Order: sequence, then C-alpha cells, then structure tokens
Amino acid sequence: MNHLFPYIERTLLHPGVTINEQYEAYDDVTQLGLAGLTVAPFWVKKARRELGDEHPAVLSAVIGFPFGYQRTEVKQVEAELALKDGATELELVLNTSALFSPTSVWLKIEVAKMVALAHAQERLLTVVLESSLLNDEQLQKMIKLAADAGADFLKDRTGFVESECRNRLHEARQFRALVPRSVGVKIVADWATKQDMEQLVEAGVERLAIKQLPL
Repeated sequence: MNHLFPYIERTLLHPGVTINEQYEAYDDVTQLGLAGLTVAPFWVKKARRELGDEHPAVLSAVIGFPFGYQRTEVKQVEAELALKDGATELELVLNTSALFSPTSVWLKIEVAKMVALAHAQERLLTVVLESSLLNDEQLQKMIKLAADAGADFLKDRTGFVESECRNRLHEARQFRALVPRSVGVKIVADWATKQDMEQLVEAGVERLAIKQLPL
C-alpha cells in the first residue's frame, strides 16, 4: 500500500465519528504520509492543532454536507470559519435538489462565489457531486458547470448516499474520463481493493477518499 499513500485522503464524515477514530486518522496522516484528511467544519480547529501548522497534508473541510441544502450565504460563512480554523482546502457539496431543476444558473453562481472565496486565500476548492443520483446527461452537465466555474477538483459523491452500481471501478474511471484534465478528480473509494486503487491512479485519479485504511 505504501505507493498509494500519497493519493489517499482519510475521511471522518460519518455521524458517529469518535475521538479515538480521529487520533487514529491523525496518526495515519502523519506517520504514513497520506495526502490528507477530510473533516466536518466542527473538527477543523482540533485537526489543525493535532497536525500542526506546518504539516504538508491537505486538511479539507466539507461545506454544506451532506446534501448542500444551505443557502449560499450560509456556506460562505461556514467556509470562512473553516479557513480561519486552519483548513487548507474546501469541499463544497452542491444542492442535490437543485441539481434536478430545469435551470442551474444559481448553482454555477454558488460555485463561482466559493471558488473566489477559496482562491482569495490561496486555497483549493473541490465540488462534490452525487453522481449516483444523476443520469449521464445530468452528470456531464454538472461536471461542465463546476469546471467552467473554476473548481480545482471534482469529487464523485459524498459517501452519504448509498449507490446501487455494481461496477464501481468502471463508474469511477468513467467519471475521471468525463472530467477535463485541467480539473483534478477525487473518488470515494471505500469499496476499492488495492488493485482497484492502483487502476484508478493509473487512470488519472489524483485523490482516493476512504474512511479507513484496508488491513
């Protein structure tokens, strides 16, 4: 697994996150050289304190988790506080209900505002889609929307919604193929074996988001 560590981000987003799980994740990031850690805004300050100000790993805060239903103004405040607390990256969850609206102009405006907020502080912004809820046309539309608005990364799902897809590897590789190469890709890969992860990296996936490292 060592060669995969620079691509792996530990995620601490499930509802029952414990203090022990957090310390285990901090140890994984610092001792194994993982790419980063993704946490809820409430835990950003503690995670930054534990990792230290100079640690090179990404510390991501999810904004609008899990369904993105908050108003844009609320997401902006949440993002500003997360950055103040020490987040080095933001993950913006798009409004899952608005994804199905005939017009998505406000979604693009929201992403553009959040991109501007993050970039003003020299931070990166990831847009999180729930690809399992979208058909091919909707998925391509949302990818283009986020890319055109300036997102640095696209993430295929929150990990909160169950997927019925039986071939997640194929689905993940297709997601990477649809996203412009100028935009990075994160894949929620809790389902993936070591071999699956290797294939995703070979396909050009930059980050693999997982709850826990395989034993």
